[in-house]
Amino acid sequence: MKKAASHLPYKMSAPSMVFGEDLVDNVQRLSKLVDHVEIVLFHTPRLHNFPSSREIDALLEIKAREKISFSVHLPTSLEIASTEREKREASVQLARELFLQMSILEPLYYILHIPFTPPTLVPVPGSYIAKDRSTQWGDWPQRALASLEILYGALDNRQKILVENINYSPCFLEPFLQSKFCELCLDLGHLMLGNEKVTDVLTRYIEVTPEIHLHGVKGHEEHVSLSALPRPLVTEWMQILHTAGFSGILNLEVFSPADLEESDTLVRETFFR
Repeated sequence: MKKAASHLPYKMSAPSMVFGEDLVDNVQRLSKLVDHVEIVLFHTPRLHNFPSSREIDALLEIKAREKISFSVHLPTSLEIASTEREKREASVQLARELFLQMSILEPLYYILHIPFTPPTLVPVPGSYIAKDRSTQWGDWPQRALASLEILYGALDNRQKILVENINYSPCFLEPFLQSKFCELCLDLGHLMLGNEKVTDVLTRYIEVTPEIHLHGVKGHEEHVSLSALPRPLVTEWMQILHTAGFSGILNLEVFSPADLEESDTLVRETFFR
């Protein structure tokens, strides 16, 4: 797979974990294939993958040479709306530190999960919170908005926070989207895992969605090749993007070279159909 010379109106993107775990090696390889790289960060009490100053210098060189751009996916362990004040404050502080560390790369977006239940990367079977489920959200939105306001104030005007739909319907993110603090990163795979009507959700939120995460889903396994999905479905999604004039980031959030190549080919074929 080579970076295709095409007239796609949006930037094709991939996450920084397609070719193993080495960040710089991934970005170097991906810079030949896509226009944009999502730098995926993680953090646990014992382990993290935050780049060193030497790695950041290397990423800057690649960015300038290959003319690519970046988003930063903040650690999914952050809980900026936790009911525990200390956990909330620690999450906000870590995010602010990462803003400072990564700012030299001038990422277009910082992507953030705001868990309602304990953090999860995927909708656990039976636990997806759909629009029609009666759930007591309490003051979760207020806690999240208070933290988002702090994070928004820590960024410059050229950068944005994007909140991502995870194991609940994007409708629960609307209080945040109505504020000035963030926009939406719409993950279509998460919608499929939650049995949402993807075309309806995509049409509804496309105007406030600068970055889309796209990947295949098999049962409750996600982040696989788009070839796992019916081709007419992918074609329908591409037509919605075309009709809406989407010009943001289309991130093929898969984690192997084969899945990336298959997904990229399918997107380009369905777009030009």
